[in-house]
Amino acid sequence: PDKLCDQVSDAILDACLKQDKDSKVACETSTTTGLVIVFGEVTTKAKIDYQKTVRDVVKKIGYDDSNKGFDYETCSVLVAIGEQSQDIAQGVHEDKKEENVGAGDQGMMFGYATDETPECMPTTLVLAHKINRKLAEHRRSGTLPWVRPDSKSQVTMEYRLESGACIPVRVHTIVISVQHSDDIKLDEMQ
Repeated sequence: PDKLCDQVSDAILDACLKQDKDSKVACETSTTTGLVIVFGEVTTKAKIDYQKTVRDVVKKIGYDDSNKGFDYETCSVLVAIGEQSQDIAQGVHEDKKEENVGAGDQGMMFGYATDETPECMPTTLVLAHKINRKLAEHRRSGTLPWVRPDSKSQVTMEYRLESGACIPVRVHTIVISVQHSDDIKLDEMQ
């Protein structure tokens, strides 16, 4: 559900920015079986069909049959989006030069870049993303018809310290968790 929620919120942001580069979007998504709720504050000149945007994301992810736990055609979509508070707008971006625009009232950002990979992301994350992409590719092609859209992977690396830098040595552990059809047995999955 968390990946579905992230993708729905991202799609709404992308749709707003595609039509209005000055859109202000504070969009959250929540989901449970058969229901997607989109809420928050969006101030934009863009004309967004939130229902269609949500359903397109759910379909793209692969939830196209209630036997998979979710169906883009039959799920309920609740939209509770209002405009950004005028007080926040005045404090953050209205009548301000671009270099003085703020990040909003609740913004918290953290993270880091690394030279381990061309993506500037940790090797563990890059490998985990590749595993999930490969699972989705095989699900969509029908090679692994028992795989469902919700998958998670974790890669643990062994590193050595060299002149203050962490150098990847080897993959220590890979954990894959995937939603699957009821008719597949564990030994077949392995």
